[in-house]
Amino acid sequence: MLRPILTEFVAFLRNPRPMQATGLSADSAIPRWLVLSVAQIVVLGLVVMPLILTWQTAFGLPSPNAFEGLSPFALWGGAVLLAPVLEELFFRGWMSGRPAALWLTGIVVAGLALFMVVGKGNPLATGAILLGALIVAGVMWFRTRRVREAPGWFARAFPVLFYLVTALFALMHVFNYPQVSVVVLPMVLPQFWSGLMLGYIRVRLGLLAAILAHVASNAIMLTAALAAG
Repeated sequence: MLRPILTEFVAFLRNPRPMQATGLSADSAIPRWLVLSVAQIVVLGLVVMPLILTWQTAFGLPSPNAFEGLSPFALWGGAVLLAPVLEELFFRGWMSGRPAALWLTGIVVAGLALFMVVGKGNPLATGAILLGALIVAGVMWFRTRRVREAPGWFARAFPVLFYLVTALFALMHVFNYPQVSVVVLPMVLPQFWSGLMLGYIRVRLGLLAAILAHVASNAIMLTAALAAG
């Protein structure tokens, strides 16, 4: 079972395509999830992390400081529970292709863009953006909530969107480092690899499966990092 699952994953990376997620209750879904999750963590821990640690040492780069100063309780709550849920909803919630999910993602992106342009430091504008986003999201969700079929353009655009969003997911983590530069870019290779795996898990098995895989990965890698000091 291991080889066919991994072969299917490699074939997906060659030509990403939307699928009807089976969910975790389908036959063989749990074994498939376990194989994919273990593969993601093993490659991350034994291949990707040693590569970036070598890069970090070679260029004298600092460690990420995104969670610096947090207590262990806050660290686990933020990195292991909160971050996986929010990141999966934002970066991979749209991958079902359902119009409601696409609209909600688009509204969030538009709202964040407006906040960056006119909302920063302006509480009134921030409130207006939030209220407007909530109203539009509510209206569009109500209008599209029963539509399950993806729009025609979605399958055509999916390969580009999949890799673009995966790259954005990785690049977002550049800001975990105190100084952003070209030399720091390879340090987000773990997030790029995880994005590929989690994206496939989301498409193949569903959003809950991707969230659980993300939680498991973050928990194991955080434990290893704390144990290593």
